[in-house]
Amino acid sequence: MKLASIHPRCRNLQLVDLLGIGRRAPMILALLAIGLLGCSSEDRSLEVSSSIDRDGDLSNPPLDPPYLTDLKEGSDEGVAMRFGEPGQSKPVQDSGSTQDSGSAAASTQSDAEAVANDTATDSPAASTVVAESGASGQGIIGPEDYKTWAAPDLTLVVTGQQHGYIEPCGCTGLDRQKGGVARRFTLMKQLRELGWTLMPLDAGNLVRRFGRQAEVKLQQSVKALKLMGYDAVGFGSDDLRLGVGELLAVAAAEDTPENTLYASGNVVVIDPSLMLQSKVVEKGGLKIGVTSILDEKSMEVKPGGDLGIEPAVESTRKVLAELNQSKPDFKVLMFFGKEDAARDLARAVPGFDLIVVGGGGGEPTYQAEQIEGTETRMILTGNKAMYAGLVGLYSKGELKYARVPLTHEFEDAPEMRQLMREYQEQLKDIGLEGLGLKPIRHSSGEQFVGSEACGKCHTTAYDIWQGTPHAEATEHIVKPPAERGDVARHFDPECISCHVTGWNAQEYYPYVSGYLSLEKSPHLTGNGCENCHGPGASHAAAEAEGATVTDEVKMMLRDSMKLPLSKARDKCMTCHDLDNSPDFHEDGAFEDIYWPEVEHYGKD
Repeated sequence: MKLASIHPRCRNLQLVDLLGIGRRAPMILALLAIGLLGCSSEDRSLEVSSSIDRDGDLSNPPLDPPYLTDLKEGSDEGVAMRFGEPGQSKPVQDSGSTQDSGSAAASTQSDAEAVANDTATDSPAASTVVAESGASGQGIIGPEDYKTWAAPDLTLVVTGQQHGYIEPCGCTGLDRQKGGVARRFTLMKQLRELGWTLMPLDAGNLVRRFGRQAEVKLQQSVKALKLMGYDAVGFGSDDLRLGVGELLAVAAAEDTPENTLYASGNVVVIDPSLMLQSKVVEKGGLKIGVTSILDEKSMEVKPGGDLGIEPAVESTRKVLAELNQSKPDFKVLMFFGKEDAARDLARAVPGFDLIVVGGGGGEPTYQAEQIEGTETRMILTGNKAMYAGLVGLYSKGELKYARVPLTHEFEDAPEMRQLMREYQEQLKDIGLEGLGLKPIRHSSGEQFVGSEACGKCHTTAYDIWQGTPHAEATEHIVKPPAERGDVARHFDPECISCHVTGWNAQEYYPYVSGYLSLEKSPHLTGNGCENCHGPGASHAAAEAEGATVTDEVKMMLRDSMKLPLSKARDKCMTCHDLDNSPDFHEDGAFEDIYWPEVEHYGKD
């Protein structure tokens, strides 16, 4: 068992090894009891250590009180929190009260015994213990498998910041990637089969780019949300980069609020009357009020024309007053922006029970945060919709929370696989030109000739390349691996760009003379030599028999094609990025694993 770094006065809690606990149990339990009682909630001058995700984003910001995270790989099943009535805090133990101290010691001993028992049985709960008691503590327990919960009266399923990642691409192995609407659908289906009543909510940012493909992806993403039964969706900053017409097509108010998906308290598309500002949903015997707010500071480009963003504080105060008229049992604010901005908003406009924050990046925290000075709890969606948050609501004052990683353990739902097929078929029918992708001249001014031309002189290097996955890169999206073999992706620019020769890998467009289709450019299939070394038409022509160029020009062209090993790693990362190839970014991975697989040196 490992514990996260905590206050120095609590260091006696850091038990690294509980093997052979049998004879040492009494002593360990006593130490745990002393440690837990000795963790003062008054002195928190040091921050809790935080997890950093692969993108370098803070995934577990410090909470109050300091908390212990589940550090055991594969045991990410969330935590449960038991809340008192609104406004109640756990009373501070009076050191002068013998009765209170005795009760606290007994409780602490019970908690310590539970930790020891969990460790002995190799339970996921072994890696997290009960958070310290204190004035602001609410009795955080975890991790607790949501499958062990008593069925909540209503379960909020919260997601957000999909950011265009409608499904994991599988390039690095589906067992290494999280997220996707097909897995999310399966999670919800399993919960509904258990008899759980769900209220899915999404904090926004379904897409990450603008243009025709992003519009198609928004349409398909909204269709997926409707099939999953989402009750409310907010806007993210990237969503608003699309045209007003596209936004209204998915967000305009329907005949009844129940049939309307989007609800925004401060985003105005043409006219406020065209959209809902909030919704009240009655499910599971509970009445839930929900709205969304977009922080204008999250916008890289300020909206204009028929698109507007009203001030957050004023809009939130107005929509809260409207929600209160319906006397909901629970009020949810979906907020797109940074965590600090969400905290500030909760303090400026108190009254929401829960804030769901999208736009903060990283991973969701293990626990909800009690926002200081308010009765509001805050949870994060994390980035790329890799997790779903479950908030279990009970009519008798108990609330539980778990973050659920959408791993390969959730099978792809056939309904969503069909949606992915339709999405790819749309891209095929529209075509590259219809998507607005016209070839752009390469910065070198040169043109692509294909790897086979390189192999006429560089025979050994060409033979090595043919034996690598790079040579089969196009085939991998024409006929994907078995688990995704039902949907071809060779008409999808976001897949094509790293699976053919002659495209900009990160901006998803073809270069002049680059790959266009299997029929028009079969010589440019595979991730070929020129993707790393640059387009080589002039170099190949200069080396051809009968060429009339001077030796000086030949040498200049040869030098232009060279890629020093010191720069190769950066070039590789245009495709082997954090999304598609996270293992590539581990220390020594390029030198010890990836480069040896393709190692080659110039001409024979």
